[in-house]
Amino acid sequence: MQQKIARLDLRLDPDIKNLAVRASALVGSKTLSDFVVQAIREKASRAIEEAEVVRLNSEAFAAFKATCESPGTVNESLSAAMHRRHKRKLDSAFYRRTEQEASRP
Repeated sequence: MQQKIARLDLRLDPDIKNLAVRASALVGSKTLSDFVVQAIREKASRAIEEAEVVRLNSEAFAAFKATCESPGTVNESLSAAMHRRHKRKLDSAFYRRTEQEASRP
């Protein structure tokens, strides 16, 4: 059994609560809390998937793949960004420490 370690307190319009109670009973949830937790889990999972997963049809995927496989030329802006990134990397204490550790016997 999963330990409950967080609490969520809600103030609802009575009509919304009644709707949830009715739906909970219709789907056979043991408690209203179980129903609400399941509803949150499903809605949150869908929202995260919609925000993080990109779906392409085969034509769009082929165009994406072709673009990735034949990148454009490096322009001045990209070159400057790469230079800034390299400089930040060299200036970082983490990078210097990693390089020192790598050079040790």
